[in-house]
Amino acid sequence: MKNFMQRFSKKVIIYSPSMGIILIYNIINIFVAVIFYMLIPVILNYPPESINSKFELEVIHFSYNTQFFLIAIITNTIGSIILRWVLKGLDNWRKYLVNSSPGNDRKLSDIRAKCMNLPYTIYIFHIIFPLLVVILILLFFLSKEGHLSLGFVKVIILVFSFVTLVALISFILSKRIFVKILLESYEGQDKNGIRINLKTKLFLQVLPMFIVSLLFTSMIGYSRLIKDKGELLFTNYKLQLESGIELIKSTNDIKQILQGIDFNTSQDCTFSISPDGKIETSDGSILSDFFVKYLYDLSEKYDGRVYDIYAVDVQGVALNIKIGDENWIVGVKYDVASSQTVAIFLGSFIILLLLNILVLYVLSKSLADDISQVASSLEGIAEGSNIDFEKKLAVTSNDEIGDLVIAFNKIQQREKENIEALKENQAILIEQERLASLGQLIGGIAHNIRTPIMSISGAIEALKDLAYEYRDSIDDKSVTEQDHQEIAKEMLTWLDKMRPYCAYMSDVISAVKGQAVQMNASTMVKFTVDELIKRVELLMKHELTKNHITLILDSQIDMNTEIKGEVSNLIQVFDNIIINAVHAYEGKEGTIELKILRSDDNIRFVFKDSAKGISSEISDRLFKEMVTTKGKNGTGLGLYMSYATVKGRFGGNMYFDSIQGSGTTFYILIPCISYNQKEVS
Repeated sequence: MKNFMQRFSKKVIIYSPSMGIILIYNIINIFVAVIFYMLIPVILNYPPESINSKFELEVIHFSYNTQFFLIAIITNTIGSIILRWVLKGLDNWRKYLVNSSPGNDRKLSDIRAKCMNLPYTIYIFHIIFPLLVVILILLFFLSKEGHLSLGFVKVIILVFSFVTLVALISFILSKRIFVKILLESYEGQDKNGIRINLKTKLFLQVLPMFIVSLLFTSMIGYSRLIKDKGELLFTNYKLQLESGIELIKSTNDIKQILQGIDFNTSQDCTFSISPDGKIETSDGSILSDFFVKYLYDLSEKYDGRVYDIYAVDVQGVALNIKIGDENWIVGVKYDVASSQTVAIFLGSFIILLLLNILVLYVLSKSLADDISQVASSLEGIAEGSNIDFEKKLAVTSNDEIGDLVIAFNKIQQREKENIEALKENQAILIEQERLASLGQLIGGIAHNIRTPIMSISGAIEALKDLAYEYRDSIDDKSVTEQDHQEIAKEMLTWLDKMRPYCAYMSDVISAVKGQAVQMNASTMVKFTVDELIKRVELLMKHELTKNHITLILDSQIDMNTEIKGEVSNLIQVFDNIIINAVHAYEGKEGTIELKILRSDDNIRFVFKDSAKGISSEISDRLFKEMVTTKGKNGTGLGLYMSYATVKGRFGGNMYFDSIQGSGTTFYILIPCISYNQKEVS
């Protein structure tokens, strides 16, 4: 059966889930209707031979079968039509899934919301709507009759039990189809639909079955009680009537013997039917047509026992008496139902219902709390919040919840190990990237330093020659004081020429030394925007010149604005963005614009190139994964780590715009030290 349902639900999902749900509803309706068809006459104590017989057709004009199946077909048809309307559009889910577009994605999201909401909506509608219809009908009879009989109450209970059973079984089976659609259509979407917590779900699914079970138990018990009590009352009244038959024959006074009947309740009464068909009762009440018809047609077959109309716990005993040449009928009509008995059943039902509600509430709350604890801890891990990995959830039960807690503790331990391994690998990757970047920079710096070294070397040779010339001129009487002044002047000139080259090399060494510092240095220092840009220009000069790229600086802020942090970290971020832009030009000449703007307490650095841009396939994953556009020549680590550095080390933000074929613009927001902060420091 389980395999059949799995194959059935799978095929239904492919072709028409809405028709599958309607089919399930109809099958369950028929199944439950067959059960109720057999139970109703038993629970409502239908009189023998009162249904599906000539007697019923003469009294009601419609047989029990006709009534039952007509009502079942009408309600089933109305329910199917309403379901078809409610499930409209559900069958299009696969079309929207295959043909992805913004419009179809929205429609698919709506269908997913439907799949989450509809099972509960249909379930509640199945219970409430039919019950409201029956209550309205009963209220109509109440307004006409002035009172609501116990029979009407029993009908309401039966209808409620029927619709609840159909709704619950349909809900369980049809929900499998909705869940299948949700599983098949899931593509990382957020939660859809109205949130229904676990406690509410348990109440919606379990409490109605408690109520139905209690109602059925109560009604069956009540039915058996009524049947046994009816047997006792019938025997009692029949014996009283039979004991007075001879007295009636001798006195010809029917009223006298009927007045001597000892009634069980004040609602009981005697009746007599004269030969001409005139009916008299001791309390002036009127015998129903059903009661009289049953008395004439069927009571003799059942030893004088008479029953009133369906679901009405009124019975009677009738005896035929011949007085002279005339035939009289005398009897007792008695009420089998007892208000005290009904009150006991009702009180027991309410107490058991409240007890079940209390137990269900405690159970559902305990279950929901256990699951919420695990879910909250898992959410903390997913969001990367501060988690004490040493603190494990306590196992408080040896069941599936306990298994879930144990599984979570294992996941937490594995997550701890993964984070530790990730930190270790990250440190290695950062160091490798730093060294690779440093190696690339040193290659360019070595080329740049060659010129000042050659210049200094030439100056040293010139100074050497001047030193030799000065030494040789010491004892030479032909060398005048003016000549000595000229030699000294030339030596000072060469020294002046060497000074900027030495300063340049000192700056280069300082920049390289700064980049050689470990990226994980915890010292928080300050640096100015001017220091940052000068070092970037110095370190990138060779790379830009070699690739015929011009860096255009447009600063619209005070270059002495300070930033808190390690300057080498931000230099590496800028170097990475500039190198990526240089490579994007693929050897062609180009420009990289660097704008520096003030935005509240942030400095906005804007790097703009006009190269080939970034494809949407790469841009969707940038900053989230280590992706590269350089193929084997790139690792994808640079921008990934740059984003982490800006966010983690400077508390800033980094994002970009790119148009494929037109260029890319990177934006870096870095908090700066405000003037108030400077004064405080």
